[in-house]
Amino acid sequence: MPYYSEDQSHELRLHVEKIVLAWPGVTKKMMFGSPAYIIGKTYFAMLVTGGIILTRLTEPEKERLLKDPGVGYFEGHGRVMKKWVRIPISSPSDIDSCIPSIRSSYETARDEKT
Repeated sequence: MPYYSEDQSHELRLHVEKIVLAWPGVTKKMMFGSPAYIIGKTYFAMLVTGGIILTRLTEPEKERLLKDPGVGYFEGHGRVMKKWVRIPISSPSDIDSCIPSIRSSYETARDEKT
C-alpha cells in the first residue's frame, strides 16, 4: 500500500515545500514513495496522503501533539514507529497550523547534524 498519492496530495505538497524548502539546508528526497524533507542526512518530515510525519520531535513535543485524538504514531510496514508522529492534514490551513511542530522537528534534526 503506498503512503503517498500525488493526485490526492499535490496542492498540499506544494504548500509544504514552499515553506520547508526555504529553510537553510533543507532538501527533498523520496522515502517509502513519499516526499521527505531532510537536513544533511537527517530526515525531519515526510508527507503522506492525508498527513505529515514528523521524525525528530522532542519527547515533550510528541506528548503535546499526541493529546490531539487525530494525531498518532506512524504505522509503516506493520510496525508502529513511536519515534515518528503522524499529524492529519487535509488543507493548506492544516499545514499552517502545524508549522511550529514541523519547525521543531527541523531544528532537532539540524542540531543533531552539527
